[in-house]
Amino acid sequence: MPLERVAIVVALLAATSLLGCASPGSAPAQPAEPWLEWRAPLGREHPLSGRVFDSAEQRFITPALALERAARADFVLLGERHDHPDHHRLQAWLIEGIARAGRRPAIAFEMIARDRADALAAARSDHPADPDALADALDWARSGWPDFELYRPVFAAALAADLPILPADLARSDLARIRKGGLAALPAAERERLAIDPPLPDALRQELAEEVRTSHCGMAPDSMVDAMIELQRARDAALADALLSAPGSDGAVLIAGAGHVRSDRAVPLYLGRRAPGRSVLALGFAEVPAGPISTEDLGREAARHRPGLDLIWFTPRVDDEDPCERFRDQLEKLRTQPERN
Repeated sequence: MPLERVAIVVALLAATSLLGCASPGSAPAQPAEPWLEWRAPLGREHPLSGRVFDSAEQRFITPALALERAARADFVLLGERHDHPDHHRLQAWLIEGIARAGRRPAIAFEMIARDRADALAAARSDHPADPDALADALDWARSGWPDFELYRPVFAAALAADLPILPADLARSDLARIRKGGLAALPAAERERLAIDPPLPDALRQELAEEVRTSHCGMAPDSMVDAMIELQRARDAALADALLSAPGSDGAVLIAGAGHVRSDRAVPLYLGRRAPGRSVLALGFAEVPAGPISTEDLGREAARHRPGLDLIWFTPRVDDEDPCERFRDQLEKLRTQPERN
């Protein structure tokens, strides 16, 4: 369906949903909006909760307009906090809306490695409408990702619309090789195909390195920081490759952590290198900050909160626990391990 018609259909669907009624013989109403019943407990009444900020225009937009933007983009990147139930419910809502607009994008998951492709295909064939069968086939319970119950709405939305589901991450053997040997572990032809080079500019690399150190509470040795930057680059390029491999002409939606969807240094960078004519929407979900905030500061806070995103969709917070305290023992082991040359 042409993108101009998609935009019209989305607008009509959003209007029908907002009115709460439909004309006889029309399509079923859009499923209930997640922001009407948050799952995360903290900050539900925060003035940013449920609001969507447009970074380019420096203004807030409606969820209906965010959906319209998503339905018009070739590639939609939905950046999440992995253990946040509302982020996954919003992802499902967007997928349902895009499908109702007449598009059939593939849904690519960071959580599914490429060496799981055969298991995924077999589960789709044997149980085409059963998210739990997919979870079993993918051995999700032992994958290290958060409980499948959190991701069920996303898979259910894709299955209900009969959309292709793609494994997006590198095969586990490739991840292991890169962890050990860096990007040099990949064949030169594969590095060229994935457009991994040139490397990130110094400023962006330093920024990423600082984020890695901060996320590990300052306890990751320099050798580990360097290795994680190499791995991040390889994974971002692989995630972009999965989107570009989507069947048909309706593009793809990426389900991934927020760090993978930044337009300045992550998946959009590699999409731009390989398919500069395709449109990309980088949408990140962000938890509202703790503490009071003035109306005048809402836009400033929104703009500061997530760099490199086209849209930022704010949600309540899951918790206020300090991860550095929670994982102190494990992080201490990182700090004391010897440097590798």
